[in-house]
Amino acid sequence: MVLADNNDEGDPLLEKLLNIFKLKEQQDFRGLYTDASISFAEEFPEIPEPESKHSPIFLATQWTLGDLHCEDMPSLAVDLLEEGIDTPSIRRLAGEMNVACIADIEPLVRRMFHELDVIYPLSETEVLIVYSRQVAREVIHGKRNAWAAASHLAKGIWPRNQESPDIRDLSELLDALDWNAVNHNMLPKLTEELIEVFARLGARTDREKRCASLGCLQGQGWIADDFNAPLPDDLQALFDGRDEPSVG
Repeated sequence: MVLADNNDEGDPLLEKLLNIFKLKEQQDFRGLYTDASISFAEEFPEIPEPESKHSPIFLATQWTLGDLHCEDMPSLAVDLLEEGIDTPSIRRLAGEMNVACIADIEPLVRRMFHELDVIYPLSETEVLIVYSRQVAREVIHGKRNAWAAASHLAKGIWPRNQESPDIRDLSELLDALDWNAVNHNMLPKLTEELIEVFARLGARTDREKRCASLGCLQGQGWIADDFNAPLPDDLQALFDGRDEPSVG
């Protein structure tokens, strides 16, 4: 993360933030985490909309994270059916009346995700990537406060020993946010860098997510036809510890 000077002329994103934060430098900036969210979709038109709340992959992510509780699943299944998302397991799940623990419905939930073409269970890395991408897209499209989202991901979701480069950038920006930064008119620039990190996170694709899993590149490698052919004698001499190639 590099903090540039605050006088970048012709930078539309920075100019937008300078206007937004014009008065905030003289105010208590603790409201930064609770201020209304701002859309940056115009500045980053390539970032897709967030997944819908009933997207199968996002539901699997929430279930794995524990954001969905076992008692929530029957009513969620009813919602899916009402939206036209219909599988045998969803119907059975919608009819479950006595759900006391995860073990009661985990096999059924597993079958439901398989029927919805979700590779389940998800690895921890996949869960973190999918969830972070969703949060980032919510930020870009004005559905989530950027600074609150950064704190949520960097301090509440990602383990310290698993931080990706983008999450480390979020952590550094959070650490840089103090009264000194505000008094030196750095808040717009810090926020610009924050939004750019979210744009990178939001641009991640399903292919990148899949490639975090073991075996994701199966079938894409190749071995030359002459792989087992003898080496040229001068190279073989190096492996054999000989000073000079053999004389034929």
